[in-house]
Amino acid sequence: MILNTLFIESLSNFAHGISSAFFIYFGLNLVFFRNSNRPLQVLGYLFCLWAVQNVKDLFLYVDSVSESTYYSSLLLSFDMWAVPFCALFLLEILYPGFFSLKRVVQFEAPLGLFTLVYALTGRSVFYMASIVYTALFCLVVVLFIVSKVRRYNRFMRENYSYTERVNVRWLMNSMIILALCLILWLYTCVNISHLGDLIYYVTSTLLWAVVLYFSLRQEWIAEEESDTEVEQVPLEMEPSRNGASPMGQKLEAYIRERELFLNPKLSLPDLATEMGTNRSYLSNCLNNELGVTFYDYINGFRLEKAKGILEDPAFDGCIEEVALLSGFNSVSTFRRSFQKRYGCSPSQYRKGEVGK
Repeated sequence: MILNTLFIESLSNFAHGISSAFFIYFGLNLVFFRNSNRPLQVLGYLFCLWAVQNVKDLFLYVDSVSESTYYSSLLLSFDMWAVPFCALFLLEILYPGFFSLKRVVQFEAPLGLFTLVYALTGRSVFYMASIVYTALFCLVVVLFIVSKVRRYNRFMRENYSYTERVNVRWLMNSMIILALCLILWLYTCVNISHLGDLIYYVTSTLLWAVVLYFSLRQEWIAEEESDTEVEQVPLEMEPSRNGASPMGQKLEAYIRERELFLNPKLSLPDLATEMGTNRSYLSNCLNNELGVTFYDYINGFRLEKAKGILEDPAFDGCIEEVALLSGFNSVSTFRRSFQKRYGCSPSQYRKGEVGK
């Protein structure tokens, strides 16, 4: 039993060291040594804060500190300060420019006050109040972020013909893991143990390693972009005799004639500039007249192109080539979209296993 306890304690100490090294290295790298964009800069600040908190936990190895409820609780109360900073990072992703020194002070002030009052009075009620506040804060942030992630991804589908590295679906999964980490951390604040510390250090480090991986791959795009104003009379939107408005007809003809859908990075603002109009007119046409997102509309042309390539007996290229020649920049997206549109995989369609 003693050996098991010592082994778990050793593993906990080892995990503590690895976690500290991770946050120190990547925090300093993102803040000082990498030409980071704004979200990565904020992530770097968060990592630095997390590193300081991990280093601060070294005091818990001192017997006089670890055996004192007051000192151990005071040190743990500083850990809660990372929660508002996590929220600021998540909000910076969804609202570029949200992070500021003023908001850091506003978000951190309540927990700072709880810590200060507990440090001066030593009354556990203030420590428990900070835990309850942190739990409620996390719940509100998680619910808010989940709702905004859906809106953000919707915006991307309405303005971009691709979703790889621009949507934030990965943030939803990270939020679930983050919530589990916070629940575990809140438990360890009340029931301190080496096993709890071990699980916390491992899960939190893995979580932020995943967030770092996707953040480095992410193409950060501001959700709100100003339209390019064009000095021209807005195109008429009244339906013509064949059921499509002049704008809808012009849009389809223009895209087909120039095969703009072959540009894997095509966006609605780019198309508006190309056509000599602005994003509002095109967005209104797609959403209100055609009832389709820009992403689905453009990929419809790409799928038609892919279907024609697959039907060509002279073409002997692989499926990856079909995807690239059709304007897709992701083979997995191409396969998934083709299956949804035609009810079979590109390979099955090519072999004639499903009726054309």
